[in-house]
Amino acid sequence: MIETLLPAALYAETHFRFFRGMPSALFRREPEAVFDLPRRFRIGRGGLPVVLLVNDIHRYPILIESIQVAVSRIGAAPILFDFDPSAANAARVDHPLGAQMEAYLLTLPAERLGGEGEVFVNACLRYRRVRNGRAAGRVRAVLNDNLATSAKLPFRCVIAGGGYPGADLCSFGDLHCHTMFSRSHVEFGPPIEAIDCVAAACGLRFVAATDHSYDLACDPGDYLRQDKDLRMWGMYMASVANGYRGETLMIPSEEVSVLNSKNKVVHLCGLGLSEYIPGTLDGARKNIYSNKQLTIVEAIDEIKRQGGVSFAAHAGSRAGTFQKIFLRRGEWSGDDLRDGLGGIQAVNSNFGGSWVRGKQLWVSMLLKGQKIPILAGSDAHGDFNRYRAIAVPFLRLYENQDRYMGFVRTGVYGKRVDVKDIINGIRDGETFITSGPFAAICDIRDQDISLVGSKKSILDDDGKDTVNHLCVRAVSTEEFGSIRVVMVIMGIVGAAEESVILRQSLPDDTYDAVVPIVDTLPHPSEQKYYLRAEIYGETKQRAATVAATSACFAGY
Repeated sequence: MIETLLPAALYAETHFRFFRGMPSALFRREPEAVFDLPRRFRIGRGGLPVVLLVNDIHRYPILIESIQVAVSRIGAAPILFDFDPSAANAARVDHPLGAQMEAYLLTLPAERLGGEGEVFVNACLRYRRVRNGRAAGRVRAVLNDNLATSAKLPFRCVIAGGGYPGADLCSFGDLHCHTMFSRSHVEFGPPIEAIDCVAAACGLRFVAATDHSYDLACDPGDYLRQDKDLRMWGMYMASVANGYRGETLMIPSEEVSVLNSKNKVVHLCGLGLSEYIPGTLDGARKNIYSNKQLTIVEAIDEIKRQGGVSFAAHAGSRAGTFQKIFLRRGEWSGDDLRDGLGGIQAVNSNFGGSWVRGKQLWVSMLLKGQKIPILAGSDAHGDFNRYRAIAVPFLRLYENQDRYMGFVRTGVYGKRVDVKDIINGIRDGETFITSGPFAAICDIRDQDISLVGSKKSILDDDGKDTVNHLCVRAVSTEEFGSIRVVMVIMGIVGAAEESVILRQSLPDDTYDAVVPIVDTLPHPSEQKYYLRAEIYGETKQRAATVAATSACFAGY
């Protein structure tokens, strides 16, 4: 049960202690209560969803007296919304773990929110404790959350007039997201219905529910116990696949703990699964009923057998000291990047330090001649609006306003109609990742069709015509900032490193750019090579945005 020594994602489970009576500045004899909402909301939808989760109600039951939400803009008076937990506008979510966690979806009518721009949201819950079946004691109030040491800051939300840049040319989604079925000593997640509602409000088309393999093997009533009958997996599949009727495409997936080339644990995500894949070594549980731990290759083969596609999860991240010692966790390396791997998640929430290492691993595969796409995800356990985690075990939390679901997205070129269509697009390498602009490499004569992908070629039969018309297409909006720099990178198979063949700075306030690729490229009879693009932008608030395409190929 060493997992409490590790950073945890929202929503932080604050009730676990190593032993009864152990001091903890985070522990309270009340359920964890957290509000959440999307960081952006598209005008034209019925209303802005606000999520309320009340966790561990089986241990600390309460009676909700009232819920209020205040929405304000700079220089304007707040707009107040009142909710009765038994009324239709505070719909209680019926989910499989309802005995342990209550969930509500509160709807703020769009017509009362005003036009485009940033709003600030504060939410208040008032409740009384329940003792011996009756409400007792004083009324207690929660502002935004009741997690000890959190700042209780207002939520920020952009009311947006349109979708993400390039939404008419691709489908956007989050390929690494956790639900209430990732439930452990240090975290609990939101119901599928909440994820679907918030993702749709943001503008996402698809979400991969990649819950941990070690959590999906636990007893639904006690996350410290393993369950041979895999009832949690059964509940998971019923929620994300068999009975799912949401707005977004929900991809049945799993984040599997597997053994790397050094016999250490790394995480491999499988998309499009129908059967549970074991992996419990780093789950910090006792009495594991199965000691079978798969290697990377074995897990990739199993995912393929099920018709899914795999990717290296947060490949650029490094394991912490406690993770290495107590959970046997390791890191992805070049020795682990095998043929058959379906992709690399080079970005885990944002373009930070792990992006550099993740990109290096991806490029090393490309230079070896392997056609593998680049992917991104939030690794969100909720995190709809901001990230809250345990910074120091039992002492304080950490919060980050610049990490949230949808901040970095995976784009799959073309309008994808179902889960199979999304998976095929990933399998064929037709992807890009972005925190802002749309990006593609295409023929300048048909700029709506991307040439990025493992089954496409940037050369026609005579090896010249298409090359002479290649360009980079970049699209952004004022919300996501202007496009500042376009780069094209070429890699020759067998070379030691890539080369930048184009770097073009663009004028201020450029939001739609077509940049020809004019460099003389090798003929495929001479060399196998690939091209990829990176786009850099900047918002009016001087926040950097980045987009990077998967590769397009010649001579393969």
